Amino acid sequence: MTRNVSRRQFIGAGSLVAAGLGLSACVSEPDSGSPTTVSSSDSGSQKKRIVYVINGTLGDKSFYDSGHEGVQMIEDKYGDQFETDTREMGYDTSVWGPTTLDIASEGWDIMVMGTFDMVEYADEVATQYPDTKIWFFDESWDFSSKPHNNIYGMLFAQNQGSYLVGMAAAYATKTKKVAFMGGMENKVLQDFFLGYKQGVAAADPAVEVVDDWTQSFSDSTIGHDHAKALYQQGYDIVFSCCSSCGLGAFDAAVEMGDGYYVIGVDGNQGEYWESQGATDKAAHTLTSMQKNVNNTFLDAAGQELKGALPYGTVVTYGLDKGGVGYSVTSTTKEVLTADQFAAIDQAQQDIIDSKIKVDTAF
Repeated sequence: MTRNVSRRQFIGAGSLVAAGLGLSACVSEPDSGSPTTVSSSDSGSQKKRIVYVINGTLGDKSFYDSGHEGVQMIEDKYGDQFETDTREMGYDTSVWGPTTLDIASEGWDIMVMGTFDMVEYADEVATQYPDTKIWFFDESWDFSSKPHNNIYGMLFAQNQGSYLVGMAAAYATKTKKVAFMGGMENKVLQDFFLGYKQGVAAADPAVEVVDDWTQSFSDSTIGHDHAKALYQQGYDIVFSCCSSCGLGAFDAAVEMGDGYYVIGVDGNQGEYWESQGATDKAAHTLTSMQKNVNNTFLDAAGQELKGALPYGTVVTYGLDKGGVGYSVTSTTKEVLTADQFAAIDQAQQDIIDSKIKVDTAF
């Protein structure tokens, strides 16, 4: 069964609910910093020049960082043909429009940007700079209303990967209550939730699923408080889908102790915590729904070099293309049984083979 957590319930549980991820989607909170450059480009180069424009900041350990890793992968594999740059615009939405146009004016061959908050800005760049190609990701592009032949749309079947981690949540819960914690409600995050809910029900229809929305993608304190409130209400697994905001959920799980877990998002967050020596957080990371933004950027670069990238269309990267998946860490192996892994892997193949149709918001 499914129900929503109300604001009153959060206050009663001691949560600090505040207004204001993507990894998965973009954010709308103010940030005092100005747009920054991660690496530099040589305008005199004959290479194709790609700039990755982030409507937020790096450091989320998931969505934005995965995209930046993809840009680095392009540089590593095709450095003789591409040069790359990453720009962080921060969370002040008032600078996004003028900043994207300023960046476009620098004469980049390809601008990579995405999420639902950036549609109008990408539309403006595509209109004013028709010779600049745009890879627009993580939000469906409506070519019927915005018919640009210089835009390549990249979507992810996050509902498919979320189905798999939903199964893992249903297998791991001891309370028979699991939660989804999203940032702002949009189609991409609803897609996460729908797949997660369906996967939980497929593994155990008796498990209760709740969706909660932090209204933040950057404030980890809000993420901590929401997750802590969910745990205190008996939800022992929290699928945290709100970018940097969601990092607070890991602290909350550690505070709650044994038996409380986070499902990470976009990157392999359990592996990340291990690499940083944060073994306590890694031990509370059941698995992660990986949205492989990095791989899709690298794939697009390879197709671009062949002249095969289908501009004017939207391509969806699902389980079949390696666009999404679920991670297995030492914690995952400790919690799930061999039979449960086999069931998840079978569901993955059944989704690829269209034997299982996963609910979607698109």
